[in-house]
Amino acid sequence: MSQPVIRIERLYKSYRRQVALGGISLEVPPGVVFAMLGENGAGKTTTIRILLGLTESDAGKADVLGLDCRWQGQEIRRRVGYVPERPTLYEWMTVHEIGWFTAGFYGNGFLPAYRDLTEMFELPQRRKIKELSKGMRAKVALSLAMAHQPELLILDEPTSGLDTMVRREFLESMVDIAATGRTVFLSSHQIGEVERVADIVAIMREGKLVLVE
Repeated sequence: MSQPVIRIERLYKSYRRQVALGGISLEVPPGVVFAMLGENGAGKTTTIRILLGLTESDAGKADVLGLDCRWQGQEIRRRVGYVPERPTLYEWMTVHEIGWFTAGFYGNGFLPAYRDLTEMFELPQRRKIKELSKGMRAKVALSLAMAHQPELLILDEPTSGLDTMVRREFLESMVDIAATGRTVFLSSHQIGEVERVADIVAIMREGKLVLVE
């Protein structure tokens, strides 16, 4: 059996008196689309921030790609592709320029891969980010997250604010990514969207896992 891409064991996190995570445990195998569903405030974003090493848990353990999320967050973020709900992009740059800038953090293969992805998404290379629609911005963020060919892609409410056709196209591209052997972990509060593309669904409510099927 392949090692899980993500392993979470009895993870707890609270903010003051508010429990964000109440001892969740789960494993995500490689090469699947794994969807974490739950209403706003269920604990999805807190889980993602812990997985990326951006927030420390109060108790429990989490590993990503065999790396400890508490101590090896920087290496995890280097190896993982991440698209937050509201991607922060340098709006004065063009689509090409932001790829060229980001390539400085990754190496020679990044820019050609980014160019291929943006062409696949039919993004205008010379258009400034501030001139793009929400759907186009989401595709820029996804291209930046995928161009270094990460083993794991983490998406936090990736289709928020997108129109119906763009949402469908965006989510169906996740299936294509998983088909290459990579893993997609996405959070959403819209079960109708992800049930068509997810191999495994986890449902969260008030910081606890209701089921994983």
